[in-house]
Amino acid sequence: MNDANRTDIDAIEPLVRMSDLGEYRQAYGRRLSGEWDEERWTSFRLRFGVYGQKQAGVQMVRIKIPGGIVPTPWLKTLARVNREFATGPAHITTRQDFQLYYVPLERSADMLEQLYADGITTREACGNTLRNMTACALAGACPRELVDAGKVADQLSRAWLRHPLVQHMPRKLKFTVSGCATDCGGSSIHDLGFIAVERGGKRGFRVLAAGGLGGQPVMAVEVLPFVAEDDLPTVVEAAARLHQRYSNRRDRSLARLKFVLKRFGEEKFVGLFREEFQRVKGLQQRPWQPLEWARPVEAAVARTPVGVVAGHDGTTALVVYVPLGLLSSDQLGSLHDIAVAAGVSQLRTTRDQNLALLGVAPDRVASAITAIRAIGLDVPARADAVPDVVSCPGTTTCRIGITNSQSFGKEIEREARGDAAAGGVSVHVSGCQNSCGLHQVADIGLHGMAKKIDGRSAPHYQIHLGGDAYRGEIGIEGPIVPARLANQAVGRLRRAAATGRAEGESVRVWAERLGKDGIAAILAPLGPDVGDDLFVDWGDTEVYAGAPRAKGECAAPQVSASYFADLADDGLINVDRYLVAGRWQEALKAGEDATVYAVRLLLAARAIVTEDGQDAEAVYALFRSGPAATVEAVNAFDSVLAERTTALVTGDAGSYREAVAYFIDTVGALIVKPAAPVVAAVGDLASVLAGLVE
Repeated sequence: MNDANRTDIDAIEPLVRMSDLGEYRQAYGRRLSGEWDEERWTSFRLRFGVYGQKQAGVQMVRIKIPGGIVPTPWLKTLARVNREFATGPAHITTRQDFQLYYVPLERSADMLEQLYADGITTREACGNTLRNMTACALAGACPRELVDAGKVADQLSRAWLRHPLVQHMPRKLKFTVSGCATDCGGSSIHDLGFIAVERGGKRGFRVLAAGGLGGQPVMAVEVLPFVAEDDLPTVVEAAARLHQRYSNRRDRSLARLKFVLKRFGEEKFVGLFREEFQRVKGLQQRPWQPLEWARPVEAAVARTPVGVVAGHDGTTALVVYVPLGLLSSDQLGSLHDIAVAAGVSQLRTTRDQNLALLGVAPDRVASAITAIRAIGLDVPARADAVPDVVSCPGTTTCRIGITNSQSFGKEIEREARGDAAAGGVSVHVSGCQNSCGLHQVADIGLHGMAKKIDGRSAPHYQIHLGGDAYRGEIGIEGPIVPARLANQAVGRLRRAAATGRAEGESVRVWAERLGKDGIAAILAPLGPDVGDDLFVDWGDTEVYAGAPRAKGECAAPQVSASYFADLADDGLINVDRYLVAGRWQEALKAGEDATVYAVRLLLAARAIVTEDGQDAEAVYALFRSGPAATVEAVNAFDSVLAERTTALVTGDAGSYREAVAYFIDTVGALIVKPAAPVVAAVGDLASVLAGLVE
C-alpha cells in the first residue's frame, strides 16, 4: 500500500491513537491503587490485547493485524519488541495475528508504547470485541481474486475500531473476507463472512453469518445474497446489533452468535438479520474508500498455499513456510532485511501460520529465496513439499489448555518431513475443544482432552477426519488415543489415506467409506499396552496432572459499568445518525435507549440489578424509588423527559438530544462520586410517561 492510500485509510480510523496508551496506563494505575478490582481490570486489558498466561505474572500480548497486512517496517519493530519485552519466539496465529509471550505485566504499558509508536495496534485483539478480521492467504496476489480481501478486511476493521457498540459484546465476533467465490477465507466457520462475487455485471459481496467451531460447531448461513461494497460497514452493524440484542449475557458458554441461529432457526434468523440490515441501512458510517476491483483469471490455488506464486500484476509473491508460525526475533529482523532488499513494502500473515512477501520483482526472487533459506525457513517449490501442520500453543502458555499441542505439533511436523504420504494432507492440533488450532476443518484434526488409564489421568487426543472450511464441512469424529501414541495414529492415517483413497477422493469421503470400524482397524496395531510414558505429555517432563482448573480469559468478564456506558454512548450516536437521515421517531427511540442504559449504569453503581429486556418504565421506576435518585441525577433525568415531551409537540429533537447527552455526562460524573442524598419520588411515574405520548 503506497503512502497516499495509507493516508486515506487512516482517515477512516487510524489503527493507533496514542490516547489508547494513556487510557491503558491510567487503568493499570487504578488496578494498582485498588480502585479497580481484578474483574474490571481483566475486562479492560483484554480489549487492549493483554491476555493472562497460565504462568503467574506474565502476559501474552496479541497484536491485531487486520487482513493480515504487515507493512515491512513492522517486522523490525516486532523483532525489537519481542527481544526486549518477551521471551521465546513470536507466533503467527490462525487469525493472522502475532502473539508475543511472557511479557511481565508491569512492563506491558512500555511494550505497548513502542508498538503504538510504530503504528502497530493491540486494540480489540482480545475480549468481547470485534476481533481481527482475516482474509485469504494469497490476498493481494491471487490471480483469481476480484478484490484484495486483505484491504477490505483492513478497511472494515478501521470502520469499527473503538466504536462503543463493539467494545463490550456478549462474546467476541470473528469476521473474514474472501476475494472470490472460492472462499479461501473460510466464511462458513465465522460469525460473519464476506465473499466477493459478481452478479449481473455488478461487483459486491455475498454474506454468511453465525458460523463457529468449538464444542458445538455450527456452519454459517447465507443472510444476504449480494450487497454493494459501501454497505459492508452496515452489514457489520446489523450483526453486532443482533448480537447485542439476542445473545446470552448470563451464560458465557452460550453467548456466541451461532446460538442465536440455533435459538431461532435459519429462516427466522435470516429474517431478523435482513430486517436489522434494512433498519440501519442509509445511516451514516465512517468513510468508505472505494475498492480497486480486478479482472480475475483461472489459476490453480492450493488449499494451504506456500512457495512461489505469480501475482496478477506481473510481480511474484513468496509464501514462506513458517513451521507452526513460530519466528525468533533474529528471524523477524532478517525477514525485514530480506524484504527490503527484495523491494517488498508489505507482507501478509496467513491463517495457516505462514508469511507471504508480496510484490517481489522477478529478478529478485532467487536471491530472496536463498536468503530466506539461510535463516532456517523455506519457500518450497510446491505446496505439498512441506508439511501442512497448524497448532495452537496449548499448555505451553494457555490457562485452559489440556494438552501440549504445540510440542505435539512440532513432533508431527518433524515426522511429516520424512513421510511421503504427508504431502497435501493437513493436520491441525488444538490443546482443547475450543478449536484455536482449527482442528475441525483439517484432513486430520486433533483436540486435547484428559482421560483416565487404569484410574490415572493421562493426556489424550480426539481425532477428527475430513474437515474443510472452504466446503463448510466439519470433520467426522474418530477414535480417542493417548497423546503419546497420537503421532503414530497420525502417521498410520496418513499412509492409509495415501494408499487407500481413490483418484480425486477427499479424506472425508475416504473416511466415510471406511466408517468407524475401518478407521479403528487402521489404529488397532497401536495396542493397549500401558507404559509410564503415556502419563507424560509431549514436551513435558512432569507426570500429567489432568485437565486444568484455572479459569481462562477467552470470555472476558462482563462488567456492567463498562458496557452500559458504551451502549449509552452508542445510543447518543444513533440519535445524531437518525436525525441526519430525517428519521425523527427513530431518533427519539435511540434517545430513550441511551437514557435507559445511562440509568442502568447509575443503578449498577448503587448495586441495583437490572435485566436486559426490561422496558423503560420499569428501569425508570427503579431509579425513582432507590438510592440513585439524587438531586443532581433527578434534575438531569427530568430534563430528558421534559425535552422529549417538547420534541413530541414541536417535531424538533435538537434540545432533546442535548438533554440526553447532558444526562449521560451527569451519570458519568456521579458514579465516581460518593452517594448523595436521595430525592423523594416526583409524582406518579405512570402519569408522567403517559403524558409523553399524548
